[in-house]
Amino acid sequence: MGRYRKKLWDSTISGFGISVGFGLLCGLVCCVVCSAVSYFVFNAMIFGSIFTILSLAVSGYFSGYLCGRYRRRYGMTEGAICGGIIYLVLLAISLNFGEFTSPAKLVLLVVSGSIGGIAGVNTIRPRDLM
Repeated sequence: MGRYRKKLWDSTISGFGISVGFGLLCGLVCCVVCSAVSYFVFNAMIFGSIFTILSLAVSGYFSGYLCGRYRRRYGMTEGAICGGIIYLVLLAISLNFGEFTSPAKLVLLVVSGSIGGIAGVNTIRPRDLM
């Protein structure tokens, strides 16, 4: 009976939602760690732009990786979609504060999401996924 039940990853909306949420969480953790390193180790914020690019790339990569690993199809396309959704979330947050994020972040997120999706599809299939 449980064999014919739909999995959580079969639904497109829930699959992208979980992947984007995980990517945003990873990006937030990376941003906090990079900020702590910049403040406590370097004692200056001169590497802020580099750490921002790193956090965006980590966010896009891990959202695409998780989506590709569990959805198991169209890794590059779905990873790029995850990166685009993350950009839209960041755009909505920045517009609430009265600023606009640069389109270069969109390119970075789409490329890193695509790379993560490709890497996720090419990993070993999870045991609990049918």
